[in-house]
Amino acid sequence: MSYGERFVMTFVMVTIVKNLPMITVLLASKKTSTSTLIKDCNLQKTAGDPLVVAPPVNDTTMKSEAATLQTIYNESESPLPTASKLQVTTQRNICIAAYNQNAGYIQGIARAAAVAAGDVTAGIQVVIRCGYKVKKASVPAPRHFKVTPKGVGGVDIVTKAVGKRASYIREYGITPTKGVPPTTIAEILVSLEADIFVNNLKSGSIYGFREASVLPTKRTTPNVVNPSLAKKTATPTVATTSHKVTFTDGAEHYTWSDWVYVIVL
Repeated sequence: MSYGERFVMTFVMVTIVKNLPMITVLLASKKTSTSTLIKDCNLQKTAGDPLVVAPPVNDTTMKSEAATLQTIYNESESPLPTASKLQVTTQRNICIAAYNQNAGYIQGIARAAAVAAGDVTAGIQVVIRCGYKVKKASVPAPRHFKVTPKGVGGVDIVTKAVGKRASYIREYGITPTKGVPPTTIAEILVSLEADIFVNNLKSGSIYGFREASVLPTKRTTPNVVNPSLAKKTATPTVATTSHKVTFTDGAEHYTWSDWVYVIVL
């Protein structure tokens, strides 16, 4: 192979690497619950894999350590414990170390597979078929909407402003658990301020909040406003030539954020 051919090959490989998203395999940590740790260890499946041929900890050993952790944990949680919390912690650390050793090993192989194929999917498939998890690439939120407990029965709501003379609409309600939207809306709050404070909430309850924002119609618009021209961070506003905002019965008029959940102090 000539110098020119080697240069071209190197350039192509560097370009591929730069254009491929970085694969990151999720690790176990001290924050990982014991049940999740046991489940994740048992999901490992590397035996017979064409690429993952020599993991630091093989499937049999990994599952054996997970079984030991399950036994010790059950004994520590029984009415008359026969195992101590220290024993649980020690075995957890063994499982975490083993899991993370393999995670790092599989991550290296997955990245190499992605580069060789010029496709990140090839690397992700390696991780998934071995029973491990890929860290999802972070996606920037369309706007900042944060709810923070403040004092007894109160929350601060902070939203990134979307423009001058914008209105902000929030709705909220109590929910039995995080991740489940409230079925009954307590009240809809409308303000011209991006940041507000809500008090007199029920202490110890889980509340779900979401918000939408609306910009005023453009006074210079001669015809119906094209919703696609409105700011993406606010609900598109449709208006008539007389600048009256148009509402359609039965339609969803606001572009709501995702629900944000908080336990009120």
